Amino acid sequence: MVYIGKRGQAAGAAVLLALIAALLVMFVILLPPQERADLLGEGSPGSGTGTVSERLLLQESPGRIDFIAQDEIEHPLPVVNVYTRTQTKSLAERNLATPKHGIFTDDQVSFEFRIPDVQNTENVLLSFRVASSDGRVMVILNGEEVFNEEVFEGAVQPIPLTKSLLNEMNTVSFSVSSPGGAFWKTNEARLEDIKVIADVTSIESQTARSVFLISDTEKGNLEKVQLKFQPECRIGDVGKLRVVINGNELYNAIPDCGVPIIPIEFSSDLIYTGENEIVFQTMKGTYVLSHIRLVSQLKEVDFPTYYFELSNEEYQDVKDGNRNVKLILDFVDVVTAKRGELVVNGNRRHFDTTEASFDLDMSDDVVRGSNSIKIKPSKTIEVRELRAEFVE
Repeated sequence: MVYIGKRGQAAGAAVLLALIAALLVMFVILLPPQERADLLGEGSPGSGTGTVSERLLLQESPGRIDFIAQDEIEHPLPVVNVYTRTQTKSLAERNLATPKHGIFTDDQVSFEFRIPDVQNTENVLLSFRVASSDGRVMVILNGEEVFNEEVFEGAVQPIPLTKSLLNEMNTVSFSVSSPGGAFWKTNEARLEDIKVIADVTSIESQTARSVFLISDTEKGNLEKVQLKFQPECRIGDVGKLRVVINGNELYNAIPDCGVPIIPIEFSSDLIYTGENEIVFQTMKGTYVLSHIRLVSQLKEVDFPTYYFELSNEEYQDVKDGNRNVKLILDFVDVVTAKRGELVVNGNRRHFDTTEASFDLDMSDDVVRGSNSIKIKPSKTIEVRELRAEFVE
């Protein structure tokens, strides 16, 4: 019986060892290749060291890399002429009005007139000539009395119509005073050549608009923007000049006429990629604006730099000629030319291709430890992927 117990224990131990061995094998199989090789001490075939394996040193997605040849881009704009023009205009005319007032009659004479732009209409006057008159003549504007005097034959001093009483549509009424105790009498006035005149300012040309375009590359590298122009005007005859870019006011003042304006600097945040609008406006007088320029100041382009590490064993393999370090650029398109430099640890290598991919053996440029790669294009390019590989 004791013999049978020992056999059973030995069998159980064997099964347990077999199970542990199987789990270890499965663990090793499921490990990533690099880790499995490190665990088993496997070297690359033919490496001579038995410790270094083939691997991916670097993998990045650089995307768009801009190139700008200059540090300043100028956008010239055409000469701009902004002005307002004030003219005396007749707003309404009536040949004759004959108001009457007696015991049995009270005839007022009314007529309407329109002011298309009340805000830009000043010095509104009512004028008429008196052919005959009994009693006082009264003038009512939109329900408010503006004149009540005895008049005599001939032209009457023009009556100012207060702007606060004026609307787009207006009504003027003429009447005469009552004869009072002379109940048998009827007062009557005969008014001729009735006119409403005013100084009307035309604003159709007080605003001028120009458009300029900003590229993606320029916008992406903008540091600041300046506006320059020279105003020609007559001092004393002009009002403020207003300048607006994309709805944002940059300037609102009376400049020195004939003197180039000090550059107006503003934030690059006000500029859009694509179409931009600049507006010049004045409320009084005439401006001729010349030598208009928008100048974009560009920041220095910081080309991307990427890093990878080479161990002592890997570096020695490269120097012994057993391994190479290969750089691969994968581009977005296969149509446009891709030109520029790859700077590997300060060593410049040129690339010029229309293909979708470019590779370079940089084994002679690598160093032990940290290595750097900088991409400096000769034109804006898009790089889908950058890889550095440690290969046979």
